[in-house]
Formats: sequence, structure tokens, C-alpha cells
Amino acid sequence: MSELSKVCLRCRARILAASRVQQTSWQQPRNSSYSTAAGDVGPQHDDQQSIRAATPAPTADAGWKLRKIKTNNATRPRRAAFADSSSSLAIFKNIVGEQQSRDVAASESTAATSPSTGQMANLGLMKDVAKMQEILGRDGDAGVTAAYGFFETNIYPQISQAGSEVPQILIDQLSAVLFRRLLIKKAESFDSPELPTVTRISEIMLELGLLKPPNWAILMIQLLQHICRVSTFPTDYTSIESYENAMGRRDALLHDLLGAWKVFTVPRFTALRVGDAAKAAKQGLYPSGYPRAHSSSDRWPGPQRAFAALFPQYTHLVLHRPTWAAIATYALLTDPVNRNQSVLEKATPFLRMMGQVLFASPRPKRNELKTVFGPYPDLHDYCLSRWPAVIAVLSNRMAALDPRSFTRPPRSVDNIYRQFDQALKRGNLEAMKKAWQEFWGMDDVPDEARVKELLAENVELFDQFIMAYMGLKQPELAIDVWNRMQRIGVKPTIKTWNSMIDGCTRAKNPHGIKTVWQRLVASGIELDTTVWTARISGLIRAGDPEAGLAALNEMAKIWEDSRKGQGNSFVIAVKPTIEPVNAALSGLLRLNRMSTAKTVLGWAARQGIAPDIYTFNTLLRPMVRKGQHDEVDKIFQMMRDMGIEADAATFTILLEGALADVGAESPERQVQIVTKFIRDMEAAGVKANMQTYAKMIYVLLQEGGDNAEAAVKAVLAHIWSNAGLELTSHIYTMLAEHYFSRDPPDTVAVTSLIESRNLHDNRDIDRIFWERVIKGYSQAGETDRALHIYNRIFAPSNAGAGGTIITFSTLYELLFALVRADKMEEAAKLVKSARNIMDATAGGGGGGGGPPEQIPEGAAARGVIDADIKTGRFWKHRFWHLADRYGLLQEDLVAPFHAANTADLGM
Repeated sequence: MSELSKVCLRCRARILAASRVQQTSWQQPRNSSYSTAAGDVGPQHDDQQSIRAATPAPTADAGWKLRKIKTNNATRPRRAAFADSSSSLAIFKNIVGEQQSRDVAASESTAATSPSTGQMANLGLMKDVAKMQEILGRDGDAGVTAAYGFFETNIYPQISQAGSEVPQILIDQLSAVLFRRLLIKKAESFDSPELPTVTRISEIMLELGLLKPPNWAILMIQLLQHICRVSTFPTDYTSIESYENAMGRRDALLHDLLGAWKVFTVPRFTALRVGDAAKAAKQGLYPSGYPRAHSSSDRWPGPQRAFAALFPQYTHLVLHRPTWAAIATYALLTDPVNRNQSVLEKATPFLRMMGQVLFASPRPKRNELKTVFGPYPDLHDYCLSRWPAVIAVLSNRMAALDPRSFTRPPRSVDNIYRQFDQALKRGNLEAMKKAWQEFWGMDDVPDEARVKELLAENVELFDQFIMAYMGLKQPELAIDVWNRMQRIGVKPTIKTWNSMIDGCTRAKNPHGIKTVWQRLVASGIELDTTVWTARISGLIRAGDPEAGLAALNEMAKIWEDSRKGQGNSFVIAVKPTIEPVNAALSGLLRLNRMSTAKTVLGWAARQGIAPDIYTFNTLLRPMVRKGQHDEVDKIFQMMRDMGIEADAATFTILLEGALADVGAESPERQVQIVTKFIRDMEAAGVKANMQTYAKMIYVLLQEGGDNAEAAVKAVLAHIWSNAGLELTSHIYTMLAEHYFSRDPPDTVAVTSLIESRNLHDNRDIDRIFWERVIKGYSQAGETDRALHIYNRIFAPSNAGAGGTIITFSTLYELLFALVRADKMEEAAKLVKSARNIMDATAGGGGGGGGPPEQIPEGAAARGVIDADIKTGRFWKHRFWHLADRYGLLQEDLVAPFHAANTADLGM
């Protein structure tokens, strides 16, 4: 080493790097899967003997040669020898020390005696890498987290700033010193919040050129095994909260798994700058195209070659493990137990890509699972159990679909339906208008191509928009849709008229139903049972039961006249059936008119109309609720006599009676009751739906409270293990209300429920849940959490752009909490945002005669909201009184508030 003083610094570094490779080797922990043994990466080699290093080793010719950071060096041969920690640290310190203490000789060239800015930057990097190595050597395994934090804070920004001028020896040192141990540590603790995610590790390794498919796939396989170890059975957990927390962690791991796959699919034939991997993965697309099928005579049979066709930057030799990791991911993501909406949406591109691969290759063989997943028994057993279902799915799709359909982008009509459904659920007029604009387009008359699409596959949406606009009390918009559909050659059908009646029913507008019916009869179109039923049911539900019963009687009379050849109403004559009778019964019982319902049943019997299961279910519901057991027995005897079997709705009704006073039973007895009820349903050939499960959970929580947790867990276990369904917004609301009802309110459990199930990103969670959460947080003193939910879900930036409506009672609870917490600035902003919501969403919901409790939604005209403000509809709510009491009203609101609230006093 004394001879080093006689050579230049650049040569010294090369000699040191070469000697380090020759004299030392980096040692892996004995139990690690990241073996350093050399060898091929094909399927014929055992994992424990042939897995290459997850990151490249320093090479003898690396030295201080500057290189462009690229990602296409996965197949470049490189030795897998590494210095041990202490020796490597000493050599690295030596290099840094020589740099600092060098004496510039007169014989050196200008380049050697005048270091560039890049060289000085490299010197700083080398110092920091040496310091990072000290952290690792000092703290052992516990230092991996601290060392990575130092890397992210100090080293990574410098590499990013240096751009392409990064010494190869520095990259190699990072690989040897940090990333190998980081991968091992991550595989030991995937749930650790202190370690970076697998996605982040993949991004950095991609940017530094360290991502090697065979070894990266090992980390992915270990992540898959870890996910498989997370039980999805609620009975395996001590409480509902712990179960929901576990499912939340599992969903987070699934997001991480998909994020890492997105990084892997970033094209590696283009150079990436440091810091660009995350952006490229976020904006990029999964590989598309249709890989050709390969015969079983290929050296690499099965899906590996098809998988490799999507990644031409790699040879198929290095893609054996990634291929099977992708297949295991496919099996995991197609498991019905995965019901988190955000996970499913994020998984769609990956599943489409794997659809290409699996369709373009022979079916994977089960015996290959043992070859690849042998060292990972949990993952092997899981994939083995899922294998028949995966093969069945592939077989069905192969028989029914063109595999190339996986490469087509999803049709826009799917997005339109999603927007439409959300707008309809929320009663959001502005969102409905946007959905219509997405469907029809900006032009008054669409171009020829769009017209062809509308005529070919989207005709039914016209009827849906007509129904929605009528239900939102916007008949002029419904008529506009009617006119536009006729303009492009779509003729209104009986379904179109039925949609108009349904919309009037939603709007509680019996006069509108009568007007639509008159025009329908005048149109001369032939009527059917469905439209007659819609008329009869609509009139009763809209508040005019006498008109509904008269319509039922008219239906029978017109039919009888047509049979006798009397009258001129043959086109509108339809034979009365049990459907309109059931509709009338349902409406009457909602109005608590049991005697009238019995009269309708007698009328139906005289008409020769036999009841069906829906008839009996309609009658059973009020009898069960009132505890009229003798009447219930009579109903069931009639069903047996007529050979009518119970269905899921029947059991849902009976559930109320079965779980009456269940809170008085012991937890063990409650579980027995619930289990027996579910077993009885299955024995009767009835499959419970989510309404049945929701009813079970509701009754259990209402009757038993915390004492019913074991029974609730039993229901959840059945939902997840057998039914494979996602919990509904209604069930989540019940769980949140249950936690808030505890003394003291269990806000931690509610927060855990929201975060573990990622409910913020679940589009199926409705406003009722979020309003209940805001009220609960506000009443429990968790003001900051309540305000956070409001700003995220209900703030004007969301509501004014087609977001979610909110009621004044919820705003009052939040405002009261803010005032109580002396957060007057936030309170003033809330009052201002409430007015902004009104201005942005005036019209459909409350401005045109809707309930004053609800802020109106949709903007037909500013004059509508101004009229309501002048008449005092909005100013009478206690929300405004509270705001006025604390001086939170804006200047332009003070006068109309006081005017509205003094008018009733005659002042």
C-alpha cells in the first residue's frame, strides 16, 4: 500500500477497487434468500444456490470512470463478490483521506491539479457514503433504517443533482453497503413504517441501474408470501377493530405490490434521471400488444416467453422468477376476498397485461409451482388452492373472448355509467349534467362517429337520463334529452315512458305521473305490465293511494272490455297480474294501511290472480315487526299449501324476529343463533345478500352493543370467507355509529376503520357515512379530525365540482365544535364555505321546494337561490343563528339573515 503514494489519485482508486474485489467478499446472512453464489437464473436452479445478488457488485475496472445512469444493464455480466463491511469501510476512508490530503505536484497536468465541480461533488458523496457505512457498522441491523434515512436525506439528493455524472464505484458501494442489507431487512419486516416501501426501493434501484429481475422477483415473492399470511377471517382476530386494521394493512401491502409492478414495467431501454422513476411509473402504461403464442416445444415453455415478449429489454432467461411472481400476483388479485375498490381499480391494468400473457401461452402447470415457490410454503399452498379457480377463469375467457380484447382501452360508456350512478345516489344535478355532457358531447349534434356509437350500444342511457332529470325536478332537461335522442334517430319506446313515470315517482309528483300517462295513451304505443305497474305503484308512493287503486281497477276493466270486444282501448289493454298487485300492496303497507291491503288481496282473488313469494314477503314484514306470530304462522302455512318456497328476502324479514332480544343472550349463544340462521338459509337453498348481512349486523349491534361483538365477527367471517363480498357503506356506517355510541366515544376505532379500509378512496361510501363521522368526531371533541373529513369530502372545491352534498345539521355540529374549541378562524371559513356551497349548488335539491334541512345541489339559475334566501328558507336553521351569535356572518349575509328571522315576528 506504500507504493500508492507514487501514483496519481485516479489510478490509486482503481488499484484499491481491484484489490478489494480480489481480497474480500461480502457475506450474506445464512437464512437470507439473497444468495451470492454465481450461476444461471433459469428454472432448473434451486433458489438457495442460484439467486444472484439483488444489486450489482463493484468490478475491478470500475474505478472513478463516470457513466450515464441507465436501466438496461440487467444482463451485463458482473462478478458477485463484495468486500466485508469493515474492510470496505477502511478502503473507502482511505480514498477520501487521500483526496483531502493530496499535495498538488507541479508535474501534474492542469486537469489533475484543478479539480472540477463534478469531482468536488463526488468527494462530498464519497464522504457521505463513508458516513452511512459507519452508521451501519455501528448500529448493526438496527442501523439499516437509520442508514437508509441518511441516504434519502443526504446522499440521494446529491446523486439527483449530479445527474449523469455519478462514479460507478459509488453506485457499487451503495449496492454492497446499503441495498443488500435493506432488501433483507425489508423482507423481514414488510409492515414496518420506518422502512421504505417495496415500490420506493424498486424506484431507487431502477434509477441507479441496480434492479435485476431475478433478484427483484425474490423480494416480490417474499412480499406475496407475507400477504398470504395475513388471515382474512374475522374469527382469527380478537376484535372487529383488530380485524379491520389487519385488512387495512393487507390492502396497503396490495397497493405496494402493484406499485412495484408499475415500476418494473417502466421501459428500461430509455435512460432515467435520478428522481424520475416514480414519475415515469405513475404516468406510464403497462406494456400492451399481443405476444404471439408459443408451442410446448420451446426451451422455456409456459408463459415465460410470452411474458418476455412484453419486456424486450430483457432476455427471457432472466424473467423466469418475475413471470411466476406475476402469475402469483394474478392469482392473488383475482381472489374474491379482495373487495377494496381502490385496489381493484389499480389492479385492472396489471390484470389486463397478464391476460395477454396467459392467453398467449400454454396453461401454466401446477407442478411448476413447487419448483419456484418451494422455499415459500405459504405462497405455494395459497397458489395451489387458487389454481383451479384461476384455470377455470382462463378457460371460460378463452372460450368466450378474443384475447386481444385485453389490449383495448375500457369503453367510455363504463365511466359514464359510473358517473351517472354516483350523481343519482347523491342527487347531484351538476354531476348529472357532467355525465350527460360526457355521454352526448359538447356539440349540439354529435359527429357521425359518435352517433354510430350512441345508436350501437348506448341507447338505454337516454332513458336513464330522462328518469334522473325527472327525479331531480328538471322536466325541461328531461324533454331536452327526449328531443336529442329523436334528433339522431332514436325513437322513444315503452321503456322511455316508464323512465319518465319512475322519475316522477322519485320526485313525489303524482300530477306529473298523471300527465305522462295521458300523453302515453295518446301516443298510441302498445302498453305492457311494467308500465302499468309503474303507474299504479308510482301514484301510491308519490302520495295519492286512491289514484293508484283506481288505476289498478281501471287496468282490470280495460282488459275485461277488450276481451268482450268493447271500447277502443285494445292497445293499452294488459291482463292484470300479480306484479301490479304486489306494487299496490307494498305502497299501502308503507302507509300503514293494512286493511286496504287486505281489500286489494280480496280483489286479486276475485280476478283469479294468485300470490307469489313477493306477495307473502310484503305481508310478512309488518306482521314480524309487530310480533304477530299467529299471523306469521298462517302466512307460512299458505305458502306451504301453494308450494311457494322462501327466498333471501323472506329470511331477511324473519331475521328481525329471530334476533329479537338477542342482547340478553350470552356471546356464545348469540354466535349459535346467527350461525344457525345462516345455516338454515343455506339448507333452504337461499343465498343471503348484503341486505341480509347488514340487517344481521344492525340488529346485533342495536340489541347487544359491545356484547354482540363475537356474533358480529361471525357474520363478517361468513361474508369474507364464503360470500366474498365487500362491506357496504351502510355496514360501515353502522360500525362507526357503534364506536361513537361507546362511553366514552371510541374515536380511535373509527379512525382505524377509515384508514385501515382506505375508505377515503372508496367511491361506494356515501355521504351518510361521512356526515355521521363528522358529527361523531365533533361531538367527541375530535374537532381537527372532523374538519379534515369536511375539507376532504364536502368542501366547496369538491361539492361545487360535482362533489358530495351535506346537511345543515352536520354543519351545525361542526361549527359548534369549532367554536367550543376556540378555532374561530376555521369557524369563519366554514360559514363562508357553507354560503359558497349554496352559491355553487343552488337549485335541484332544496332551492326549488326541497327540504330546508338540505343544502340544494345543482345550479339551474342564481335567481332560484336568491329567491329562497329572500323567503328565509335557509336562514331559519340554527346553523345560521350560531354563526350570527359569534359574529361569523359575512357582511352580505347579515341583512338577509336578520330580515328572514324578524319577518315572522311582524317587525
